[in-house]
Amino acid sequence: MGKFAGHNVAADLLGNALLPFTPDPYTTCLDLGSAGAVFTEGWDRRIALTGPEAKTLKRNINALWIYPPTDDPERILAQAGRFSNG
Repeated sequence: MGKFAGHNVAADLLGNALLPFTPDPYTTCLDLGSAGAVFTEGWDRRIALTGPEAKTLKRNINALWIYPPTDDPERILAQAGRFSNG
């Protein structure tokens, strides 16, 4: 999402066409504090994981995928490219 957001902000400022974005797959992962977490899939938000398993997934999303624990630009870009829509 960050790549699309960055592109579209710059394009909007320059008067260029924006890129359409649709998350694929569409998922939601919500941390529920001491109750664990819930992970849903699809636009109808079908529950796929709950409890400790969803909590572990949410921690990995935050610690490993969104905020890569590295200062190496090549590794950061390789990780970001894994989830690109194009």
